[in-house]
Amino acid sequence: MDTSRVRERLGLAVDVVMLVLIIANLTLIVIDWGFENPAVQSALQTYVPLVYHWYNATIHQHFFFYDLAFVVVFVAEILARWGLAIYRERYHRWFFYPFIHWYDVLGCVPVSSLRSLRLFRVIAMVPKLQRTGLVDLRQTYPYRKFIKYRDIVLEEVSDRVTVRIIEGVQNEIRGRQDVTARIAEEVIAPQRERLIEAVTHRLQEATAVAYAQQQDAFHDYLDDVIADAVSRNREIGTIANLPGVGTLVANLLERAISDIVFTVIDRMVADVASLDNDHVIAEITTLSTDALLSPEYDQQLNRLARSIVLQSLDVIKEHVRIQRWKEEYDDTPSAPVPSA
Repeated sequence: MDTSRVRERLGLAVDVVMLVLIIANLTLIVIDWGFENPAVQSALQTYVPLVYHWYNATIHQHFFFYDLAFVVVFVAEILARWGLAIYRERYHRWFFYPFIHWYDVLGCVPVSSLRSLRLFRVIAMVPKLQRTGLVDLRQTYPYRKFIKYRDIVLEEVSDRVTVRIIEGVQNEIRGRQDVTARIAEEVIAPQRERLIEAVTHRLQEATAVAYAQQQDAFHDYLDDVIADAVSRNREIGTIANLPGVGTLVANLLERAISDIVFTVIDRMVADVASLDNDHVIAEITTLSTDALLSPEYDQQLNRLARSIVLQSLDVIKEHVRIQRWKEEYDDTPSAPVPSA
C-alpha cells in the first residue's frame, strides 16, 4: 500500500481516538461540574444515595487525577505532532506549532477555566473528518441552519460596510472639486489614444450596421426628396413642357440625379466604415476629444463626470442593499432597505 495512504489512515485513526478521548474528558468535566451544584447533590442523596456516595468517593474526590490522566495523553499527542511537524518542516519555524495550536496547549492546563478550550480541538477536527469522508455534516439540520444564518450575517454586515464606503466616496466627490478634475487628468487623459481608437471603430461599426438596416427606407426618403426638388426646379419644369420628349427627358434626369445621390451616399458610408479610412475618423474623434478636454469645457466636463460617478455609485448602493439571502432562503421578493 502507498506510504502516503498508510500515513493518512494512521493520522485519521489517531484523530478518531483523540476525538473519543476529548469527548469523554469533556463529558466527565460537565458531569463533575454539575455534581458540584448543591441542588444536584441534594437530589442525588435523596433519590439515589448509592450513586452519590460512589461518584463522590470514586471520581469527584479524585477528579484532578482522572483529568491529569487525560492531560498526560493530550500532552504526549501534542509533543508527537509537534515533532512530526518539525520533521516534515510544515511551518516556517520549529516553534510555530504551539502558537498555531494554542487552544490545544492551553487546554492541557488542568485549570477549570482553561479545560473548556479542549472543545476547540473537537471543533477543529470536524472539518478534517469532513474532508476524509468519515463524517458528513453538510446534510444535517444544524449544519444547514448554521450555514444559513452565517450567510445572512455575513451578507448584512458586508452590505452595510460596502454602503458606508460608497457613501464616503460620494461625500468625498461632492466635497472636493478636484476629484473629478483628477479623474479627467489621471484616468481619461492617459487613456486618450485607446479611447479614440475604441470610439473610431465603434463609429465605423455603428455606421455600417445602421445604414445596412435602414438603407431601403433611406432610399425611399431620398426618392421623395429628389422628386419634390425636381418638381420645384424651373429648368427641369421647362424641359418637361417641351412637346414630344420633354416628359421622358425630365424623368431620365430625375432618375439620373437619384442614382448619383444614392451612389455618392453608399460610397460615403462604405468609406466611413472601411478600415482604410481609420485615420480620417480618428482625426475627427481626436479633435472632438481634444475639444472636450480643453479648458473651455473643464467645468462642464467636471460637472458631467461628477454626476455620472455619483449616479453610478447610487445604482451600486441600491444593488448592494438588495437582501439576496431572502431570494435564497425565503419566498418573499427582495427589496432595497434603508442603510443603517
